[in-house]
Amino acid sequence: MKLFDMKARHQEAMDAAQTVLATAERANRKMTPAEQSLFDSNMAEADALSPRIEASMAVNTLSSQLTAHGFFPAPGKPAAQTSSFGTPLRLGEALSPEYARSLHAFITTGGKAHDEELTAGADGAGGYHIPGSEMYTRQRRANGLFAPMNAATYEGTLGNSTTAGGFAVSVPTEQLIVPLALPDLGIYDASMVVPTTSDVKIPQAASFGTSALKAESTGTIATFGGTDPTLGQITLSAFMSGALRTCSWELIQDVEAFQAFIVDDLLKGQRILEGSLLATGTGTNQPQGVFGNTGTGTGTAYNLAGTAADSATLLNSLFDVVSTLKAGYQANAVWVMARSTGLAIRRAQMQSNLFAAIATVDADGTERILGKPVFYDVNAPALPTATTAGVLPILYGDFKAGYVVGVRGGAGINVKILDQPWANQGQLGILAYRRLDGRVRRSEAIQSVKVSHT
Repeated sequence: MKLFDMKARHQEAMDAAQTVLATAERANRKMTPAEQSLFDSNMAEADALSPRIEASMAVNTLSSQLTAHGFFPAPGKPAAQTSSFGTPLRLGEALSPEYARSLHAFITTGGKAHDEELTAGADGAGGYHIPGSEMYTRQRRANGLFAPMNAATYEGTLGNSTTAGGFAVSVPTEQLIVPLALPDLGIYDASMVVPTTSDVKIPQAASFGTSALKAESTGTIATFGGTDPTLGQITLSAFMSGALRTCSWELIQDVEAFQAFIVDDLLKGQRILEGSLLATGTGTNQPQGVFGNTGTGTGTAYNLAGTAADSATLLNSLFDVVSTLKAGYQANAVWVMARSTGLAIRRAQMQSNLFAAIATVDADGTERILGKPVFYDVNAPALPTATTAGVLPILYGDFKAGYVVGVRGGAGINVKILDQPWANQGQLGILAYRRLDGRVRRSEAIQSVKVSHT
């Protein structure tokens, strides 16, 4: 393997190991066994290449000649040396990647390639000044390649086009677009999610059959009475939603992180739209929202009057709604509410100074109310803060039994790259879509708390 190839592979192995480590650090966790294995294998390869690279450089003719003329530091000598031209070098700048690539291209093409980084330092006699040296700086200034620098200039102004020297200070841009976090979308996580391939009819019991007392059969014939149960059904369909983004070829090519950013943004936008429909959708040509279509819970609205008694009122509503849910649904029951409502409950708990905690947090961070998990959803109504007839900010019940989400064609969101429709405009289309429906299949499995304000 050539020296250039070994260096390139060494850098690739180090970059791969760094990526694995950075992924674990961003998630604030230890590396998984698979990540640890990948990290170790890349570091082992880099360690194996290091002595080979050093051995190859020791016998490299070009390196030895440059070292002899003061361009590279010789072993055991300080980095700052004097070149054969008698000028001090700042080697941190002299060994720039751009200059190295230009010099390599010049040599391999037999002198046919003259990149800007190399030709800018030409001395006019067949030689070249190393970038960072005094002669190189003088040569570029003489050629008008950069304006003279004024004294007492600052990095903030030098990064912009000013009379202080133009674009002189390099201001790098991190190749990572910091994403926005998804809002709370707890309904999807709490509900029963099933894949579908077509519309599905889900039968459900509409009413119980009834039994009746039977008279004794003596001299007359007495028959059994009672009524038959009634059945109903709901249709779980699929409604298309999605979004299309177009990007220029230049942007995708110049900004490597942009395509990944666009795809991530499309996926999050899809989740946000679906979350709002699962919460408050009308059910006509779109999913049926869970809020307003469940059991009435305690019925009468709890009144918050803006007094100290509100803490007890809010906490009492939690006990009351638990008592309205049938025993068959209690084992898998959960809470769904806005995060602000959850904090109001915890604040009410502190204000009431209860001897037994109502809102608790497990060691793994799971929040519970009366021992049942809490799912936060940004689409849940907030507690009323003005005169309101009544809102439903809190749901409690077995969402697996009460609400079903059907995803057509699997659970994933589809992403397609469209490279033909806008090709003559130099545009690339990125499309994300999913077909989804949600239906309340058993309203009594989920009960609500109604709250008013005066």
